[in-house]
Amino acid sequence: MEGGSSMPRTFKLYDELEKGEKGLGDQSVSYGLDDPNDQTFTNWNGTIVGPANTNFDSRIFFLTIICGEDYPNSPPIVKFTSKINLDCVDSTNGNIIDSKFDIIGNWDSSYSMEAVLIGLKDKMASSTNKSKPQPADGEMF
Repeated sequence: MEGGSSMPRTFKLYDELEKGEKGLGDQSVSYGLDDPNDQTFTNWNGTIVGPANTNFDSRIFFLTIICGEDYPNSPPIVKFTSKINLDCVDSTNGNIIDSKFDIIGNWDSSYSMEAVLIGLKDKMASSTNKSKPQPADGEMF
């Protein structure tokens, strides 16, 4: 495509920003720019409401999302800022372990930040994770 990869990145991120601001899609996840004036669309915040009937139930988990220059051809860097006990999260710093989270580990440019957040919510509800003991609500990395 003429004009390089920055145009598709900007268009995709603008579309994601609009969708996030309008609250379209899954209401248990949300995301938006960390700084509303960031015209590079790089630094984002995300939230996930823990799924019902799990040890995550009714808790709100906060994340940072960094969409680098190669996004969407490369996955975003995703990190929980809320402490969480989840098999795909490094318990020392909140970073997502790519090899344990298929959406990041097998990234496709058609994926989105919303898909990442929904995928993490689904991991919370999985039989592997739903009963894991969790840090106290409000603890941060």
